[in-house]
Amino acid sequence: MSGTVSVRVGKDSLNEISWLSREEKRKKSEVLREVLEKGLGQKRLEIALERYRNGEATAAKAAKIAGIPLSRFFDVLFEKKMEFNYTVEDFREDLKGLG
Repeated sequence: MSGTVSVRVGKDSLNEISWLSREEKRKKSEVLREVLEKGLGQKRLEIALERYRNGEATAAKAAKIAGIPLSRFFDVLFEKKMEFNYTVEDFREDLKGLG
């Protein structure tokens, strides 16, 4: 399903969009869709990391929230130098979620 959304953007953002469009020789709408997708993915990752950090989600649940494979989530934890807490209970809970 697709839909149309109207949004006002500031002059600086509009200039950025125009520059990207010219630079990549693509329509502004294509550039905006790509930027939006990337931004949404980044926001999901931020939420997942926060929930993981606060103990509200296991690594597997956080990876699911972020929409990435668990192995990639582990890589992100390492890249961000975040503490890795994964207990036997977390493992059991994640296994239940697989069924």
